[in-house]
Amino acid sequence: MTFADILTVVLALGSPVLVGKACRRWKWLDSIGPIMLLYALGLVAGLLGLKAQAQELVTTVTLPLAIPLILMGNSLKGQLKGAKDTVLAFFSCLTAAILAVVISYLVFRPSSEVVGMVAGCATGGTMNMASVKMALGVDESLFVLLNTYDMAVSFVYMMFLLVFGIRLARRFLPVKDHGTGSAASASDGTDDASLAGSSARKATVRDYAVLLGIAALCCGAGYSATLLFDPNSMMLVFILVLTALGIGLSFVRKISSKPGSYDMGMYLIYAFSFTVASMADFRNMSIGENGRMLAFFAGVVFGSLLLHMLFSKILKIDADTAVIASNAFVNAPPSVPVISSAMKNPKALTSGLTIGIVGYAIGTYLGIFLSGICG
Repeated sequence: MTFADILTVVLALGSPVLVGKACRRWKWLDSIGPIMLLYALGLVAGLLGLKAQAQELVTTVTLPLAIPLILMGNSLKGQLKGAKDTVLAFFSCLTAAILAVVISYLVFRPSSEVVGMVAGCATGGTMNMASVKMALGVDESLFVLLNTYDMAVSFVYMMFLLVFGIRLARRFLPVKDHGTGSAASASDGTDDASLAGSSARKATVRDYAVLLGIAALCCGAGYSATLLFDPNSMMLVFILVLTALGIGLSFVRKISSKPGSYDMGMYLIYAFSFTVASMADFRNMSIGENGRMLAFFAGVVFGSLLLHMLFSKILKIDADTAVIASNAFVNAPPSVPVISSAMKNPKALTSGLTIGIVGYAIGTYLGIFLSGICG
């Protein structure tokens, strides 16, 4: 390993601990939230030149492990009470995405290939964009350009949700008492301390080791399952298996009652947040004559968010479900734990993952359909 690799790992694993301690000591930092602080630190590290192969390794390892840990750490009994909002939020997101694509197409008039790929991306993320690209036989250079725009727009979208979106949604839409399951009290911010010295969970090193081992086995099962399917479906299958195992294990009392699962999952999310922010680099993004294409992409993403919020108001969908549903569509299921953490609402994780997975499943077909309609 190079010095940059070692520094990346140290910063990724150490920054959540320092930020957690800082949030407990200074309330004004806690009001900003660990996620935003870690994103800010990551951006600074990236601008200062932190670039290493270990960044991809950290993001690849931390997020898959975090998903079953967070799900196992919350009692999911009673989650069916929120099933109605989850279903309504899904159809609201889907309708909003279709309308946003059509309206943005009428304004910016991109090619049918661009319409298809952006529509797929807006209902499941980059994986669906790649699937539509293969289905339509799109030129590689166009895909690379759109993928760059996807990273830029999605990052701005994520920052908007973290800084303004969640708070605005909670003022505009109903707010439900979400509780925290078996996790520490999210309402007072104690869950944000994660592994940074919090004694609320009283977990031992053995507890953490056992839970991490279970999460690793879940990831192994998820990866093994992907080998049975088409390579283009690997991420979908992987997330499906991780989610199913995490939910299933949450009903196993000996596992769900073991302290430390949620804390460890959040610690990994914080490490992921710092690292993924440090990888952001839009300095070389060329807009040139393709500004209209970028505008179309942004119009679809933010237009779908606006329409979805309006529909959510009409349908009386609660704020957290509405926000995490939109994020699941735009940034795909792997980003859901980040938003769930920022909302301090671990129970929203299940709804977000469910909506995102269904978006994965239909996004490619929707992209191909809209490409034909707008061609």
